[in-house]
Amino acid sequence: MKLIERFRQFRWSRPFWGGLFIIFAGAVIGWFPLGPVTEIIHLGIGGIGGYVCAVLLIAMGLTIWFKQSHRRAAALIAVIVSLISFPVSNLGGFIVGMMAGIIGGCLAFGWAPGDAAGTGASASGDGSESGANAEPTVEKVR
Repeated sequence: MKLIERFRQFRWSRPFWGGLFIIFAGAVIGWFPLGPVTEIIHLGIGGIGGYVCAVLLIAMGLTIWFKQSHRRAAALIAVIVSLISFPVSNLGGFIVGMMAGIIGGCLAFGWAPGDAAGTGASASGDGSESGANAEPTVEKVR
C-alpha cells in the first residue's frame, strides 16, 4: 500500500482535522510565551500557564488521533483548556489558539466512525446501533 493511501486511511478512520486543530492551538498558545527560562520564571503563572495549556492541548490532540475510544473526553478537556488559556496565557494565543482549540474540540466530539448514512438505528427498530463494535470503514472518494 502506498504511503498516500495509508495516510488517507489514517485520516478517514479518525477525527483527523479535530486533532490537527487542537495540536495547532497548542503550538500557537505555546509559541507566544517563548523566552529565556529566567524571564518565564519572573512572569510567574502567566509564563508557566502558557506552557501547561500548550502541552495539555498537544497531548489531547494526539490522544484524539491515536485513541479514538477516548476522543470525547479528550475533546471536552481540549475545549476547557482552550477556554482557560484566555486569561492564563496571552489571551489564549491572541485568540487564534483559543478559537482553534474550541473548533478542534467540537470537530473531534462530533465525529462519528463510518459513513453518516449507515450509522442510524438498526433494522429491528430498537434504537441500538448496528455494528457498534465493528472497525470503521474507509471509502474512497473521488
